[in-house]
Parts: sequence; structure tokens; C-alpha cells
Amino acid sequence: RNFYSVDPKAIPSQLAYQTGTAMAESLLERYREETGELPRSVGLSMWGTSAMRTSGDDIGEVLALLGVTPVWDEQSRRVTGLEPIPLAELGRPRVDVTVRISGFFRDAFPHVIDLLDDAIALVAGLDEPDEVNFIRAHALADDPQTAESGGHTGAGETGGVAKPRPRRIFGSKPGTYGAGLLHLID
Repeated sequence: RNFYSVDPKAIPSQLAYQTGTAMAESLLERYREETGELPRSVGLSMWGTSAMRTSGDDIGEVLALLGVTPVWDEQSRRVTGLEPIPLAELGRPRVDVTVRISGFFRDAFPHVIDLLDDAIALVAGLDEPDEVNFIRAHALADDPQTAESGGHTGAGETGGVAKPRPRRIFGSKPGTYGAGLLHLID
């Protein structure tokens, strides 16, 4: 009785993205008040039931922190693509986001995982200075050859130029749930 009917391909909804954007702005403002600067990286958890209940406001938050907006099909309201928000419009650096997904999220929303991965790769591949694109800066610092290699480093080819594809989404392996601590405790 507590499940929600949701079209997984319509996540995040337009309203959820707006809510997620407000959440991201609140997080950034709070961090700025506490430290005097903006964060370079943030870690967030994604839960399947939360995504169903809110139509993906936490996914909207991740996209907003990255400085990416979804593109929706007008008729179906499904997400059909991603667009980077121009830096002049964004008005701040792009934050490097690492996501921890639950097992249920992994099973219920594999295409959303792909969407988030594509958003991270999109931002990492933008030709922007390191001081305003922390994802790209961190990806190149982690593996300088990533930007030059189209091989098994996770780089993707676009227009003949290899772009870094950093790994920022983590969860338990298929068929498992939780962090695996109960097994170790037993």
C-alpha cells in the first residue's frame, strides 16, 4: 500500500527538477555560510522509494549541482536528453558529485543511473577551466590519460575528441542489498 505509481523514464519530473534545484541552492548557500566558499565535491545517497515518492527530486539535485538540465518530451514528459547550463547562466562552478545508490534504486532505475552517468561524463567533457568545473579537474587529476584515451579508461569519444568519463556512482553489486555489514557481523 506504500508503493507509488511512477513512470521511471519520467524521472526526474519537471517539478522534481525544480525542487532539486532549490535543494542544491540551499546546500550550496549553507556550505558557503559555514565555510565562506563553495564545495568542490559533494556526496549524496539515492534511495529507490524516495525517488518514487518525489519523482526524483534528489536526482534533480544532483543534476543541478552538476549544472545540467534534463530535456523532456513535451507529450510524454519523459526525459529525452541532457543539456549543460552555460556557466554565465549557472553563476557558479560545477560541483563534483559522488552518488551512493541503494540496491532497490539500482534495480528500479537502471536508466536513471545511465542518465546520471551521462550527465557526469557530459560535464567532465566540457572545455572549461578547472576552477569552474571541478568534475573535469578531479577526473584529469585522478587519471591524466583519461582525456587522451578512448580505450578502457572509461573515456567516451565525441567529435573525434576523447572525453573523461569519471566514475561517480557506487552501489552494491547486482543481487545484493545494503552495505554487506550484517554478513560480516554474523
